[in-house]
Amino acid sequence: MTRALALVVVVAATVVTFQTVAGYGFLNWDDPDALVHNQALAASWPEVVRWAFTTTHMDHYQPLSWLAYRATGVPLAAARVHTLALVLHALNAGFLLWLTARVVRAERDRDRWWLAAATALLFAVHPLRVEPVAWASALPYLLSYGPLLLATGCWLRWVREGDERQRWLAVGLFAVSQLARVTAPLFPLVLGVVALAVRQAPPRRPAAAWRATWPFVVIALPLAAVEASARHAETLADIGLAPRLAWTLTHPALYVWRTLAPGAASPLDVLPRVAEANWGVALVAAIATAVVVTATGTLWSRRVSVAMWGSYLALLAPVVGLLPSGLQVTADRYTYGPAMVLSVGLAAALAPAGALARRWAFVAAGGAAVFLAQASLSRAEIWRDSVTLWSTAVRLDANNDVALYNLALAQVEAGQPDAAMSELQRLLALVPDHAPGRAQLNALVASREEAAGNAAAEGRRFFAAVAAYTRALEAEPGRVAVRRKRGMALMEVGRLGEAAADLSAARAAGDRDSAVASALAYAWSSLGQHAEALDLLRESLRLTPGDLALAGNLARLLVTAEPATLRDADEALSLAVQLNDRTGGRDVRVLDTLALALAATGRPRDAAEALGVAAALARDGGDAALAAAFEQRRAALAR
Repeated sequence: MTRALALVVVVAATVVTFQTVAGYGFLNWDDPDALVHNQALAASWPEVVRWAFTTTHMDHYQPLSWLAYRATGVPLAAARVHTLALVLHALNAGFLLWLTARVVRAERDRDRWWLAAATALLFAVHPLRVEPVAWASALPYLLSYGPLLLATGCWLRWVREGDERQRWLAVGLFAVSQLARVTAPLFPLVLGVVALAVRQAPPRRPAAAWRATWPFVVIALPLAAVEASARHAETLADIGLAPRLAWTLTHPALYVWRTLAPGAASPLDVLPRVAEANWGVALVAAIATAVVVTATGTLWSRRVSVAMWGSYLALLAPVVGLLPSGLQVTADRYTYGPAMVLSVGLAAALAPAGALARRWAFVAAGGAAVFLAQASLSRAEIWRDSVTLWSTAVRLDANNDVALYNLALAQVEAGQPDAAMSELQRLLALVPDHAPGRAQLNALVASREEAAGNAAAEGRRFFAAVAAYTRALEAEPGRVAVRRKRGMALMEVGRLGEAAADLSAARAAGDRDSAVASALAYAWSSLGQHAEALDLLRESLRLTPGDLALAGNLARLLVTAEPATLRDADEALSLAVQLNDRTGGRDVRVLDTLALALAATGRPRDAAEALGVAAALARDGGDAALAAAFEQRRAALAR
């Protein structure tokens, strides 16, 4: 009954603390490439399995994690992925409770289980657990450490009872763990020091325990090699040896400090742009580490102290800073496994205490759990969406260039372009050669100016439209649509040479809009480039044979082009007759072109008749001047 109740308390408290994450969305930090836009996860199960076991997508080898994501359904939904993360973390809290109860010893079984529950709860609701639980891309850490806890428990049973089946079960669980994510390549070392710490009668020789770890080594080495080859590690030219060594001395103590005092740390501790070794901090951290290890060796047995701190360092070693990769120098998710070691160590330290001391320890643990759970609830809110996440990171570190850039991207996605431009300007002031930031800012400026140009053009303020489109092209010269729009606006203000250059560039870039072709042909013909205009109109009419404007412009140019050798009156007449039929003989411009073609083919009387109809239509439409012009030409033909 005690076991079940302790388990219910730990799991329930974990779920209550983190239940809000189920309503969070995906973030623009790895989630888009890993999950949202990853078409490989949308394939059939056989294809997904084949892909998962052969890919190092996102610089990691994690086949079982890819399959876990796929198991949540297609398309991937943030709510389902976050719910899976919450379930995995709650299970891990339960597994940690079970493992701790197997490690510690107490006078009464009830005390042992409640002691294990108290320390497991401190781990489960701690604010450092927020990142792996609330960030969808960190789910592999949760999936990896559950089997690792079970493997450790099976190993302990083999150490104490000699059950070989338990050892091989531990081997299998370790393989499952590392196929979810290679989180513990030095786990065989952990097993060795654990065996030394808990060996009982009949005694096992240390050499026998170490030899028994060989299957774990066989699994760890190739998987660690695959994982290492997948990562884009920083070279020594990028980050020198001195900063790496300083980080290696500093970070173990730093993580312990963050465990004891989980303050308002930035969600992204980014690698410095210029890495320098802070040997003062490293020396203080190294001394503090030595003092703590010595003190625990004095309070407990030296063997237990070595087992705890050896396991802690072995799990932390791959991410302690000696081999940096990615963009982060430290991260909360790196503490997920090492913090489990500290939790078990705390239980082992309290187990020999007297009943009164344990009672006060339970009270203190309960109060601390409530405080930590509240802190986790508050910190989890940071991860609810990308804008909130990166706004917090920038607020805590104004010089965080990665956070500034990702905040701008999140603001663009949230429909806040002005805010995004402000953040990008801050970024470029900090890092002037930030090419992606510069490109994103230019794109935003171009979009803003294009919208201003569109509004001006719609209001027939074409000079203002030209100015706005020019600013857009200065920001982003490759915008073909903006070049076309500026060309059309330039046509309206009579700057035909500039218009022709823009429209020609748009055509060269692949714009085949018939309106662009008509405008460009008009500009060329007005500039005396009749041959080019004719070729363009013929080509465009071949692509869109039903376009009336193109046909009309071609017909007119065929009877007016200079030199006269370019003209083809018969082709012009054929086009004009077809156009007149399609418009029902009611289009003044078509009738005008028809009259020109008829006159050019030696039919002045028919041309005069067409002009008479055109004049009548112009008068009916209220355009007396045009009607008079048609009558004047008609009279000239009659003579």
